[in-house]
Amino acid sequence: MSKLTVNTTAASGANHRARVSYTPVVETQYQPSTSTNPFFMSIDGPLPEGRLLAHPIVVKIEDDDGEFLISEPHFSIHASGPTLLGTIEAFKRVFSGYLDVLSEDEEILGIALRRQLEYLRSAIRVA
Repeated sequence: MSKLTVNTTAASGANHRARVSYTPVVETQYQPSTSTNPFFMSIDGPLPEGRLLAHPIVVKIEDDDGEFLISEPHFSIHASGPTLLGTIEAFKRVFSGYLDVLSEDEEILGIALRRQLEYLRSAIRVA
């Protein structure tokens, strides 16, 4: 059993002290994350459907308790997966597929989505 002392000051300026006893519950104790610091990596090469990255793009990679998260820092295009190589492939599918999604709705896109579409068109080319 542990004791915690709390000091408070009332509106009148009088100090009050309360001593509380508690028993820590194991399920609520702090568990440190096994996450590592994020790092940045340049990816390039082929994309699905015969496409290629026109130039290398820099992505942010995080390992969050055994789950990898890859995100493109400009527009937050991202993918996740259990292995780094698999997550890179998933990211490439998402990145390429997002070009198709935005292209289909090009006529009704707002300014922000048009910028994303322009970025994707500049980053992706047909092989």
